[in-house]
Amino acid sequence: MIVTAASDKGLVDIHDRRPLVLSTSAVLAWLNPDTTSEQAQDIAKEQSIPSDEFTWHPVLKTVGNVKNQGSDLVNDIGNPDS
Repeated sequence: MIVTAASDKGLVDIHDRRPLVLSTSAVLAWLNPDTTSEQAQDIAKEQSIPSDEFTWHPVLKTVGNVKNQGSDLVNDIGNPDS
């Protein structure tokens, strides 16, 4: 399951949405049919890992094509404009 939110630091330049990373307990609460929409919003806002805890770097544009596979797609390519 992929849960997304509005883009935040790091991705705002290239995407209007970003994936949320949730703990196992937050995912279980999210999937619980008794969870209200207000509770789900709180889970997304309060229990997801903040975007500033990730390391951001440029990658090859080929990462955007689902036909391309491999761990090398997420290698840091440095400053592509240099």
